[in-house]
Amino acid sequence: MKHTKKIIFVSILLLFLLFSNGQFSVFFAIWIATVMLLFAVRTLKRWQGFLFAFLILGTSYYIGFDVVPFLPVSASIGIAAVFSVFASLPYLIDSFFSKRRNSFLSTFIFPASAVVIEYVYHQLNAYGTWGHLAYTQQSQHVLLQSISVFGLGYITFLITWFASVCNWVYEQRSEWRNVKKGVFMYTLVFGVTLLYGGYRIQFQKPDSETIRVASISALDNLAVGIDIKGLNNHETTNDVKVETRKNTSRLNQNLFERSIREAKAGAKIVFWAEGNSVILKEDENELYKTASQIAADQNIYLGIAVAVIDHTNAKYLENKFVVFDKNGKKVMDYWKGISVPGAEAPISNNKITGIQKIETEYGTIAGTICFDLDFPNYLKQAKGADILLSPSNDWKEIGFIHTNMARFRVLEQGFNFIRQTSHGVSVGTDHTGKVISEMNHFTDTSKVMITQVPTKGGTTIYAKIGDSFIGFCVLLLILVIIVIKKKKVEKN
Repeated sequence: MKHTKKIIFVSILLLFLLFSNGQFSVFFAIWIATVMLLFAVRTLKRWQGFLFAFLILGTSYYIGFDVVPFLPVSASIGIAAVFSVFASLPYLIDSFFSKRRNSFLSTFIFPASAVVIEYVYHQLNAYGTWGHLAYTQQSQHVLLQSISVFGLGYITFLITWFASVCNWVYEQRSEWRNVKKGVFMYTLVFGVTLLYGGYRIQFQKPDSETIRVASISALDNLAVGIDIKGLNNHETTNDVKVETRKNTSRLNQNLFERSIREAKAGAKIVFWAEGNSVILKEDENELYKTASQIAADQNIYLGIAVAVIDHTNAKYLENKFVVFDKNGKKVMDYWKGISVPGAEAPISNNKITGIQKIETEYGTIAGTICFDLDFPNYLKQAKGADILLSPSNDWKEIGFIHTNMARFRVLEQGFNFIRQTSHGVSVGTDHTGKVISEMNHFTDTSKVMITQVPTKGGTTIYAKIGDSFIGFCVLLLILVIIVIKKKKVEKN
């Protein structure tokens, strides 16, 4: 009978974990799963508990993030294993204080260690903040406003502290007077968090004028493939160049024609999705001349996201976002800051430009490209921008996940935001993260998203204090451990 109960418990736990993060995420699942997993680990011996957490977290992560069809299974397993090691460490740390859980202070050990270890993991992770617990709450608009103060780690703290408090209540259930105080403290913190969220949404919402922005993705039937081997073969290079120019001319001309159409419809800013324009390196300047002329003629800001192909370089891809103002002047020449490890990084020739900001009559505008948005520290360079434009390119399996992740940068830095994503989900939001516009590449035939974006961004405490909350958790962990050990010495 005991074995049956254990099997049922583990099965339910795994089910909740499968819905806790990644492609199947449901916001409440992580709260329940963390409570259950902490309970289960505490019933086992220290290293048994750590191994159990490692295996069950690794399994759920592998399934939840099985969204990269071109990644070898061995690589996916390796990534899941590394994640699981870090994710299991807070449970291991908690196990060292099994005899000191009477005090409510002990409930801070698990969440504080979880926040710090998660932060370290994502600083080391080549894929940025993929898998962060905060992303599981993307549907909870009020709760997420707290990120504008403390960053992603605060959401992790609330989730893991909830698990710790629930287990503490269960263990101290015979001491109801102490339990009431502990429950009141967590409820107070969580309540204040929600009150702040409601206040920010209601009283810090955008009240500036808006402008019409048209963001455009290339049509699928005009996609251009580049024959690098053919370009580098002296016997075929001329023929391949002729064919490549024919295809890129057709693609780029279509993008320009659609941009003109949107300008005539009233768009003040027009920009394209990541790498949707393709051009050979030797033809790059001609493309810019055309873009400059159209921007001036149509009296718009025109941002072209272009894949420049330099076949003479082993790293032949230059992934750029180039913006021209109403006078046709090039005012932004941004190169993608962080290339995706694996398929993209080995072929990318990156020039470090940093995030660039331009002053316009529509506020301060900045630009980034896709994967850059997965790195909060990198996006701190966009501090002070009113509008962030982000040409992007995904694939179907990560469409909603990746776009929802990007929206968290809005909460951190306070800019209004448009992410135009080919082969994914495009979105426009205000500086509180409220969705203004949305487009699914696979269901929309026009491949154009119109956003009435506010021209004035918001201010956030996080933009000023950065990751101070992580430092607070380090100090909290140290202080709690010292106090708990001191109390034990005094009792002895």
